[in-house]
Amino acid sequence: MIVELFGADDRSRMEAALAVRFAVFVDEQHVPAEEEVDAHDRAGAVARHALVRAPDGASLAAGRYFPLDERRVQIGRMAVLGGHRRRGIGRLLLDALVDDARARGFAHAVLNAQDHAVAFYRKAGFRPFGATLVECDILHQPMERTL
Repeated sequence: MIVELFGADDRSRMEAALAVRFAVFVDEQHVPAEEEVDAHDRAGAVARHALVRAPDGASLAAGRYFPLDERRVQIGRMAVLGGHRRRGIGRLLLDALVDDARARGFAHAVLNAQDHAVAFYRKAGFRPFGATLVECDILHQPMERTL
């Protein structure tokens, strides 16, 4: 597997990442399409995106992070295509985002884990904090970890 990290100005990679995210969030989970793309996905945004590709170049997973302040990032939009789950691709993606944020000087990461994914993030060193919340009709647990 190949992990590519890039900014929102890389339109060809953004299109590939958005295709993965739409397949997972919009098609599978019925998140409204207009809520899937936000300011962190538009040209000029400071978010860092990641795309996992198979050796043949097929896009398998996507995710991103963006700075909350000079020390903290918010990880999100983690998506692995249905036929490729439970193969370590999500962890590869998450580790790449965490490593990139750490290399850029950030010290802390937060995310909102879908309820079914809390154990996945816990294994990666994240711990729950605060009350659960609902985003796009999906229950989420805020989680955090030191980088």
